[in-house]
Amino acid sequence: MEQGKCIEGSRKGKHLVKEERAVIERMSRTGYPVRDIAESLGRHQRTIEREVFRGSVEHKDCELRTKIVYNSDRGQDVHDLNATAKGSALKLGANHDLVAYIRIRIMEHKESPAVVAFRMKEDDMPGSVCTKTLYNYIDQGLIAGVSNESLWEKRKRRKRARHTIRRSRKTHTRRQSIEDRPAQVEDRKEFGHWEIDLVVGPTGSKASLLTLVERKTRKLIIRKLSDKTNDSVSRAIDSIERDWGVGTFRQLFLSITADNGSEFLDVDSLQNSALADQKRTSLFYAHPYSSWERGTNENSNRIIRRFIAKGREIEKFSSGNISNIEYWINNYPRKIIAFESPQECFDKEICKLVA
Repeated sequence: MEQGKCIEGSRKGKHLVKEERAVIERMSRTGYPVRDIAESLGRHQRTIEREVFRGSVEHKDCELRTKIVYNSDRGQDVHDLNATAKGSALKLGANHDLVAYIRIRIMEHKESPAVVAFRMKEDDMPGSVCTKTLYNYIDQGLIAGVSNESLWEKRKRRKRARHTIRRSRKTHTRRQSIEDRPAQVEDRKEFGHWEIDLVVGPTGSKASLLTLVERKTRKLIIRKLSDKTNDSVSRAIDSIERDWGVGTFRQLFLSITADNGSEFLDVDSLQNSALADQKRTSLFYAHPYSSWERGTNENSNRIIRRFIAKGREIEKFSSGNISNIEYWINNYPRKIIAFESPQECFDKEICKLVA
């Protein structure tokens, strides 16, 4: 039993290594039975039997007689070949229905792989996979008709050069800087704080979209404007106030954060109620060239661009088209809010106000 001393330590539960195969070859050719070889290596007898079977080759002796012997090189080659096929089988397999489901959700419903994976898990679909696996399948081209170019978030974007911006505390005595905004707005724990912006068409066009996004719930309001003037913005907010009523509007719109565009510079018309002699909200202004200070609104505008690409005339989109876009975005599950939709979160907050 001296042969096994070259292998130190127990290797139970591990694959045979090249040195062990060399021991098997020497001992088997010397005439040791499989039982003794297994005992010498500290292996199960069945493990040695399987290895001898896999590594057996025909061998001719000096008298040209053919016999079957174990060859350690052959055993190692078979092991290395089998190792290349390691890994679990694709969960998609021949599940054509699942592949079709994924393709439809991504291509027709414009859903991200994260949302598709969440829906599969919620519906307890056979063959459901996690988000990372689904991205891997798309990278490998296993979902027919879907590529990285189909995924909005993975499309190549031009990187913008960063500029150093010198900030001033306030540029106008009537305007409140974002630095004066209450601290609770920043952590998104309090409901009722919004960001406002315009989505514009090509240069020279007048029609635009006014977008308002609630920071906590990501609820989006879109209004189509005939032009990009402050009067049009004020009329749109007045319309929203009439829809909700003076009291409810004040509860829903505790603050609004805007950029420094000319369409938002008339503080009085935006802050003061059109239906009562009182203030309806508090308006704060981000620093110039600091779009990240209104990141929620910028992200929502980017989602709108899935439906209205840059350079498209907004005038050509009807109010019905705009309402459909607003409905889709508000009812789209968002990972950042635990895969609830903005509308669901918004409705919960409304219920709290009523209770």
